[in-house]
Parts: sequence; structure tokens; C-alpha cells
Amino acid sequence: MKQNMLTKFMQATSGDEDVRVRKIECGISVTVVCMDTMSDDGKVSSYVLQPLAYINEATGLTDIYTRLMAGATCTKVTSLEKALENYSNGHTIVFDDDGNAVSVDTRTSLVRAIAEPPTSMVLRGPREGFVEDVKINITLLRKRLKTPDFKYVNISVGKYTNTAVSVCYIDSVADKAVVDDIIQRISAIKTDGIMDSSYIARYLDKNKTLLFRRVGITEKPDIAVAKMLEGRVAIIVDGSPMVLTLPYLFMEDIQSPGDYYENSTMTALSRTLRFISVLASLLLPALYVCLQVYNYQIIPIKFLITLMNASESIPFSPLSEMLLVLIIFDILREANLRMPSAVGISLSLVGAIVLGDAAVKAGLLGAPAVMIGALSGIGLFTLPDNTLVLSLLRLLLTFIGGTMGLLGVTLAMMAVIFYLASLQSNKSPFLAPYAPAVPQDLQDGLMQDPVPSMKKRPRSISNKNKTRRG
Repeated sequence: MKQNMLTKFMQATSGDEDVRVRKIECGISVTVVCMDTMSDDGKVSSYVLQPLAYINEATGLTDIYTRLMAGATCTKVTSLEKALENYSNGHTIVFDDDGNAVSVDTRTSLVRAIAEPPTSMVLRGPREGFVEDVKINITLLRKRLKTPDFKYVNISVGKYTNTAVSVCYIDSVADKAVVDDIIQRISAIKTDGIMDSSYIARYLDKNKTLLFRRVGITEKPDIAVAKMLEGRVAIIVDGSPMVLTLPYLFMEDIQSPGDYYENSTMTALSRTLRFISVLASLLLPALYVCLQVYNYQIIPIKFLITLMNASESIPFSPLSEMLLVLIIFDILREANLRMPSAVGISLSLVGAIVLGDAAVKAGLLGAPAVMIGALSGIGLFTLPDNTLVLSLLRLLLTFIGGTMGLLGVTLAMMAVIFYLASLQSNKSPFLAPYAPAVPQDLQDGLMQDPVPSMKKRPRSISNKNKTRRG
């Protein structure tokens, strides 16, 4: 098979317009193959062609591998599949007449500059964000983890894309069983291609959760490192600026990248406001409907008179009216996301102000319903990663409130809480540290303790070493 590796390689790449082949005599006859669109011409010249051009006494490819290759990453290739994979990733492959091959890393560097991620802006703290190159992203982690305990395992995923996936962890902190399980699940992925880390996240969710995701996502290296220091595993996918983290807890959505750079008292206040905002966003529309239809006796008389006067001429029932308002706001949000930024701002202003005001003046919608729908929509954005899921839950709760009243809303919320409490993410309870209660981990719950007082790592996260310092 070795004798035919070059022949088979050339057959496999025979239709490529950007394949470049050079035959060089340097004591032995070698064939140099690279892909023009994926390889850097300067690196190919400096790392491969120039060293070979000035040598004329090589005794074999092993001699070239040990003495002549100037590339920082130079490896022996023992299979045709590995040679094709490296070639597709921009490596230069050097073959001899006996079928032996050496791969030299000559990949081109076409990546955007490191900048602050648009979805994780902070007032204080690092401004760096991950980019679409796996090597640069590992470097951003390595810059913060200057320790030999920082380890990563490279896996190639995708039949046609051969996407590089790196599983990163701290060897003395992370639970080896969790690391091995993640590596095994990624290695078992059989698909045509991986376009983004979101593809990998679907495979890492073993139980295929219907609503809430169970894989963390971050665009900031400092946040990824902080999670790794607690025992989590980071998964970097080439071509994606989104780095996955496991295990993942729901409490991480309440936390913000800037929380750890602010005063702990202000952080506790911010987290409490986020939690209240999300809870109000889910329940306000449902409570508005069920109090009007079934439980109006609970509403204070002055407020009830105001509501009756505002909705007296509305042609829709309270349930239909609120559902219509929520759907209109969801349509505006989706349209705004898919429009160019300049047009999107105008669209949101026209939709939210002009359309809403016209609907109220025309008597199609009541002002209280529009106001509650707007408040609910704003509150959802305090958890931007879960906006779509929370929007769906809001619609379901509103429908239940309009058909079953306050009792139905209460039972529905209990069902959601029970469902979340039953979930786990790589040995970690999804609602920890509150369900089940983990008193030690309350130091980084809604009420955050000062960073110097956090001496222990979270017990909710499976890890080897529970002592953070001291």
C-alpha cells in the first residue's frame, strides 16, 4: 500500500484545479504536493522548497524529516486518508518514490482580527473575543493558562469537511471521566460536515432536550478559562467563534461576563433584576389574560375599571388580543434580526411605535395589552441566548392562562420547574445550586460573594480538586 500511496493520492486529487505538484531532486527524487488556495506560498517556499533545493545528499525521506524540514509542524504520514486530510487543511505533502510521506504545516492565515464580541460586551474586563481559527482560539486560552496542566485533544469531524475540533481542559482539575465521555461522543459523530460549533452541541446533548439547551456557549476567552478553572471542558470548533463548555447549568444564563469585574453587591442586584425580568416576561401576558377572563375579582376596582374602559371597544377576546400582540412583536424581532443594521433600526421604530399606536387608535388593540407585550418582549432580552425558547414558553403560558385560568398557569409553571429539575448535564444537576440545594455553590448564585472569598470550586461541577486556593 505504501508503494501506491502517491499514485492513489494523485488519483484522488486529479480533478482539483488548485493542486500544485513539484518534483525535486535532492539526493533522492521527491514529489511535493500542496493546495494553492489553502497553502501559504511563502511558507511552502521557506519550509519546504528552499531546504530541499539546497540539499543534494539526502539518503531518504526519513533523513529529510529529521534534518531538512524547516517547518515548525512536520509529521510523518502513514495512511492515504491522513495525507488527504492534511492536504485539504493546507499542509504540504512530500512523497518519495517508495510511498513514504511527510506533512508540513503551511496553512494560510486568513482570519479576522481579534475584537470584542458583539454579543458579550462589558464595561470592565478583557475585550478579546474568539475568532474562526481553532489555532488562534487555543492560543487565546494558552495565553491565560500558562501551565503544563492545560491539555487539548484534536479530533477531525465530518466526512467531507474534516473540521478540526479541539477538546480543551485542565488535567489536574477536570474530571477525566467527563473528558473521556465528551471525546468519545465527538469521535462517534458520523456526518457529511460540521459548519459551526452549534452542530457539535446537538450531538453533545445526549437526551435531545426539547427546550432549554444543556451546552454552554461563550465568545470570550476569559469566560472560557474561568469555566475551565471550575472543572468544565471547552470545545473549540474550527470556523466558529463560539466555544462550547460542559457541564452547563441554567444559572450560567443569569450570570454575565462582566459580573466578575464589578462589585459583588452590584452583581447580586444585576442578577436579581435579570431573574425578575425573565419571570415577569413569562408571566405578565398570561396573568393579564387569566385575570381578565377568570380571576377579575383579584384586580383592584380602580385598575379593573381602567382595563374595562381601555378594552371595551376591542373586537377580540383578551386571549386573542394578547396572542396577537405577542406574535406581532415576535415577527418584528425576527424581521429586525434579518435586516441590515441601518434598516433594522428603522423597522423596529416603525413597528413598535407607529404600528402599535395606529392599532390602539383604530380600536383593534388595547393600550394595556400593547404595553404588557412590549414590557414582556424587552424583559426576554436579559437572557439573549434563550430568547426564542422563552418566547415559546410565553405563548404557551398565555394560551393556558386564557383557557384554564390562574390555576392552569400555576400548574404549567410547576411542570416547567419539575422538568428543569429532572435534567442533568454531564453529572451536574441543571438547576444547581438551588435544585438540589448545594449551599457551598450559593457563593456564585443570585447573591455573589466577593471573589477573594471563593476558596472552593463548585460542588455542582464534577472535578478532581475542590480547593480553588488556600
